[in-house]
Amino acid sequence: MSEKSWRKILVRTPPDSAETVAAWLTDLTGLGTEINDPAERRGPATVIGYLPDDHPELPEKLSAIADFLETLNASQPELDRSELLTESIPEEDWDRKWREGFKPFHLTPRFVIKPSWENYQVAPGETVIEMDPGQAFGTGLHSSTRLVVEMLEKLLPTLPNPPAAILDVGTGTGILAICAALLGGGLVTGIDIDPAAVSAARHNIAANYLDDRIGADTTALNDLHGPYNLILANIIHNTLVEMAPKLAELLAPDGLLMVAGILRGGQTENVKTRYAAQGLTCLAALESGEWAALCLRKG
Repeated sequence: MSEKSWRKILVRTPPDSAETVAAWLTDLTGLGTEINDPAERRGPATVIGYLPDDHPELPEKLSAIADFLETLNASQPELDRSELLTESIPEEDWDRKWREGFKPFHLTPRFVIKPSWENYQVAPGETVIEMDPGQAFGTGLHSSTRLVVEMLEKLLPTLPNPPAAILDVGTGTGILAICAALLGGGLVTGIDIDPAAVSAARHNIAANYLDDRIGADTTALNDLHGPYNLILANIIHNTLVEMAPKLAELLAPDGLLMVAGILRGGQTENVKTRYAAQGLTCLAALESGEWAALCLRKG
């Protein structure tokens, strides 16, 4: 049997972009990343991440990284270009290596994300979410994840009734589904095309004692019928545009759709326009750095 190997992903990027790239790469891979800053910030920083060489979606994920870097380069023409390099390396205790890079952190002032192997002293007003990413997207480090959770915190308490049926599209680790349930939502359905993500989501749902309120599986979006009072979709711009007719169909009258994974400016405006054509109006928008999230209402 051949030894398992990993794809080492190196992104050379301007120091000012390193944290953005690292957060995005962490959520894409579900593993820890590291940033090597140049001395006195002279020259590019290097962000390093890993994916298994036998990952079923390795080509798609590498393509997504390349697309992200192209978008990033276009959004900051005044800076040097970010570039992607990869190499295949043998496995050498990767479990220990990525665990070293994943520590407890505040997703929002209320929610704390804690890996199971770390200790954390809970402060008053905090809610701890036990989270083991495995090989799934969504540790909460990425700005798009934070923006959706902030929207949930702001908007759910203002609704006349909590959303009874919630759909989390591209659930990844299940982090958004878990937050929605903890904020008072009803039954939550998480779907993802990646079986590894569904496995991670189920593990995290159980670890937070939410099995009776959240389910996760690989059901295709087009096989769902709804209606859902709240839909969460933290994906990417192109996919959100393609999904617009189906997501609008699944949404209940007066239901809310929260979308993220889009860049400020052209991508945000394009998503607004696309969903307006489906009868959804923009209720709220949040921004963090170059990222944006929208809350859209049907009707």
